[in-house]
Amino acid sequence: MAERSRGTGSKDEDRPLRRDAARNRERIVHAAREVFGLRGLGVTLDDVARHAGVGVGTVYRRFPTKEALVRAVFEQDLAMRQESAQQALEHPDPWQGLVDFLMTMTADLAESRGLHEVIMLGSHSSEPFETARGGMRPYLEALIRRAQDSGQLRAEVVPSDIPVMQQMLIAAAQFTQGRRPDIWRRYIEILLNGLRQRPDDAPLTTPGLSDPLVEQLMGLVRPEPAQAPPDQD
Repeated sequence: MAERSRGTGSKDEDRPLRRDAARNRERIVHAAREVFGLRGLGVTLDDVARHAGVGVGTVYRRFPTKEALVRAVFEQDLAMRQESAQQALEHPDPWQGLVDFLMTMTADLAESRGLHEVIMLGSHSSEPFETARGGMRPYLEALIRRAQDSGQLRAEVVPSDIPVMQQMLIAAAQFTQGRRPDIWRRYIEILLNGLRQRPDDAPLTTPGLSDPLVEQLMGLVRPEPAQAPPDQD
């Protein structure tokens, strides 16, 4: 009986440790999201530990490498990008669906330097990340085709224009050095006015970047071809 009591006590004592471990992990991920967002992926696990208020050994026990921590922080964000694109495809107005997607995507990139580096600069490579990043192209193609078919988007616009535009917008936000991080909203309005089809539009005289070049600049490893999402009426 005495041995069974000691065994039961040991299990009870383990439970707070497991709860503490879960709380520490949550604290570390939250701190990493803030630090990566403000300073990018160049920070160290020591930086994350200091921000989380835990010892660096605690961080390493939960995340043996920085890559593991980056994945824990941003994997869900990448999945949410595809969800946002799918919602945009379901919008009854093809133009507004495209606008909503661009606004949401640019806001996320402007608010998090780390997410910008993961998505736009290929600063982290793992199979789930590459699949999510590469998997955005069919959605972009469908959003653009849908808006063009409705007569609201210029016929010259191609999917490779979108990441270049977003780089321009993020550069505008970074140019203010934190004083006007929302300035990208002004310039996306200007860009959207340029994207919208009008009867008196002058044709664009400079071709867009090729898809392979944009993928190379983004550090994108093209995944296996995926089936494009169905057109939404």
